[in-house]
Amino acid sequence: MKHLFLAALAVMGLSAMAQTMTVTGTIYHPGGRLSWRTASGDKIDNEKLKKREIKWMAVTKDILDAGFKMNDTVVVECESAPQLNGKWVIKDRMSRRLRKKVDFLVARGDSYGMHGRTSLTISKVK
Repeated sequence: MKHLFLAALAVMGLSAMAQTMTVTGTIYHPGGRLSWRTASGDKIDNEKLKKREIKWMAVTKDILDAGFKMNDTVVVECESAPQLNGKWVIKDRMSRRLRKKVDFLVARGDSYGMHGRTSLTISKVK
């Protein structure tokens, strides 16, 4: 019985470790048809966005279902657009029909060096 308990603790410890997923990333801009509020209820401050003081992202439902949550901080690793590397906060969600996709909220005219879609890794920060 003691070994079963220890095995259960080990499994729980592994699931508590940082989660990592490989996803497709794109960029999006606020305004126009898009709201200046995110699904988390936060208002987008365009001046802070232009200065890259806020780094927010939207994720698909399957990413949220995998254990990532609104307002979680994630570490992004992207070889093809290294300017995206670093910490981003999940503030928005995307259409249910999309899978394994993230959108980076950026100011108009900014691309963080990304063109089109790119493959990247996200890891949940504890």
